[in-house]
Amino acid sequence: MYTEEQLLGEIKRLLGNDELYSLYEMTYREYKHYFDTTNYIVLNIYRFNDHGAIHVLLTTRRALEVLNILKRFGIKTTAEQLGKSFEWSKFIVAFGALFHDIGNMIHRDNHYEFSVLLAEPMVDGLAKKFEKEDWLLLKALTLNAIYTHDEAVPCTTIEGSCVTIADGCDMEEGRSRLAYKRDKVDIHAVSALAIDKVEIKEGDPEAPILVEAWMKHLAGIFQVDEILTKKVKSSLLSGRVRIRIHAGDEILEKVV
Repeated sequence: MYTEEQLLGEIKRLLGNDELYSLYEMTYREYKHYFDTTNYIVLNIYRFNDHGAIHVLLTTRRALEVLNILKRFGIKTTAEQLGKSFEWSKFIVAFGALFHDIGNMIHRDNHYEFSVLLAEPMVDGLAKKFEKEDWLLLKALTLNAIYTHDEAVPCTTIEGSCVTIADGCDMEEGRSRLAYKRDKVDIHAVSALAIDKVEIKEGDPEAPILVEAWMKHLAGIFQVDEILTKKVKSSLLSGRVRIRIHAGDEILEKVV
């Protein structure tokens, strides 16, 4: 459904900054073995679905979509509130999304802590390349976005909230975040196969972020409630996200 080159092209467009995109693409290719190893462990040990290269690229793209929508609605990011540029926010979101899951290489339990541990030296170097003076703050905000991507950890920045919501949107058929036994038919398995497509769109002043999900049947709501809704509620954007579900002729929506 998704390809590396397609997603990289979309990330380049959303970043709108050739220097930042070059840094992102170079880093992605240099550390792709991290994402491949993560995926091998997650698929073969935990029996989850994709947590590898396509997942991190897709999460980056969606997180940037959320970030750019917030910009159009005049909602200041945490970096902007601290007097930094919007380009900082792009950096934080892009590299926060890129490295958010690599901790699975160590263990699934508390993987967000291990992701920060493994990503720290890479983010240190990247922050110094992108920001010559206040690079330590940029590094800290990026590590924050990695750490808070899991719903078990409340978000404390807007950029981290973009990453966690984007991560929660990766629940299309065959891409479920929930573990399920492939030889067992239960609500996990049925729901994991129910969602055809998820898109992030511009909403309205009440809820600037619109997440639309098209599903074969309403069993897919289980995925939405157990994955996306929990992540939205753990973010600073809770109350500003509208989830619209299309299931056949039925349309259900709620602001989360």
